[in-house]
Amino acid sequence: MINKYTYLKDIKVIDYDDDKVLIKRKKRYDIDKIYKYLDDHNINNYLKPFKITDKNLYFNYLNKKGLDNDEVAKHLMYALSDLQNKTTIYKEIDKDKLKEEYDTFNSRISYLEEYYFTMQDIIENKVYMAPSEYLFIRNVSIIYSALNYSKNLVENWYKIMKDKRRERYVYAHGKCELSHFITADNDYFISLEKARLERSPFDFINFFKKNYNDTDMISNFRLYQHRYHYKEEEYLYLLINITIPEKIDIYPSSLNKCLELNNFFDRLKLTSEFILKNEKDKKQYEKH
Repeated sequence: MINKYTYLKDIKVIDYDDDKVLIKRKKRYDIDKIYKYLDDHNINNYLKPFKITDKNLYFNYLNKKGLDNDEVAKHLMYALSDLQNKTTIYKEIDKDKLKEEYDTFNSRISYLEEYYFTMQDIIENKVYMAPSEYLFIRNVSIIYSALNYSKNLVENWYKIMKDKRRERYVYAHGKCELSHFITADNDYFISLEKARLERSPFDFINFFKKNYNDTDMISNFRLYQHRYHYKEEEYLYLLINITIPEKIDIYPSSLNKCLELNNFFDRLKLTSEFILKNEKDKKQYEKH
């Protein structure tokens, strides 16, 4: 007997007397191919529906364990490394596409340099600064440091990649973050609509960008690398993608805009700390 319905965005939860069923709208027509791929590779840490129709996916409702973010992140790292170890393949490198990607990175960095230089020049020629302008000027050097460091990363990455013949790919979750991972009777990735083959750092890049402020990222990375170690070019690719800053607008100046800017600069600072700590770890490891 149905007691009640609960609606959460595109999800409906049906509460029966002794059970719950979660119904999610089907966003990808070939979602069954994702489940088959994972099953074929002996992946058991994803939530599979017990029923699939043309429009919906039906799941058994799971009661989450009462774990904090750091504990959940640890479980996620184990699950991610397991997923990647079981699905690693090698693909031939398309040198034309590689050069195109290299040029895209450099164009993006050049554009951001020009964008932020212009913004700085306009603000510094004003008699009075709005709060968001003052906050930007005080911290703009952090942006330039990130951009300069990104240039070196791109060059070092391309130098390695242009001489390689093949590179590693894995089956990526596509939206790897704490909100898409559940610890219950088992550990489960959920929301697999964007799962696909990608370079091995793809999921951790997304995890870092989404959860950099929610958990101890360096500890997560150490655990993850212990179980799925990056090659040098993969590590550089990770750093490129987390180091190049986003384009952010500072107008209109308001309390919310200042908070947004603070979050933006905090992420750049935390990214720098993450890199410095990890580089220190690498040097100590190489010594021993």
